Amino acid sequence: MKPKNIYRIIIGVLIVISGIVSILLIPGESNLGTMLLAGGLAFLITSIANHRKYGDDPESDERSKKIGAYGLSYAWLTGILFMFGLFWLDSLNVLRLSVQNALVSSILVLALSAVIYQAILFRKGDVD
Repeated sequence: MKPKNIYRIIIGVLIVISGIVSILLIPGESNLGTMLLAGGLAFLITSIANHRKYGDDPESDERSKKIGAYGLSYAWLTGILFMFGLFWLDSLNVLRLSVQNALVSSILVLALSAVIYQAILFRKGDVD
């Protein structure tokens, strides 16, 4: 196992333990413990999945870096067009969103479109 994966797994376990301790020791405030627990579990699960997927092989090569860059640039353009659409929908009084809802929807569109574009490009095999 790569030392990088070992360190990530250890950090994930430590964050999970600190989340559990925080939940148990601070009875009225469970938000911090819940965030630590969720973050630690995410860190731990992705570290283990990364190790199982790649083992001791390199995690990225030129093709995967190129696909990642293209996927993120497509997601950025999608996000800009989405925000442009929100602006016009608001200006024409078609759709009124609060600032919080507009930001959350923009963040979701940016994040989900990045994952979707990268998955499509990885399935395709390469970018032209």
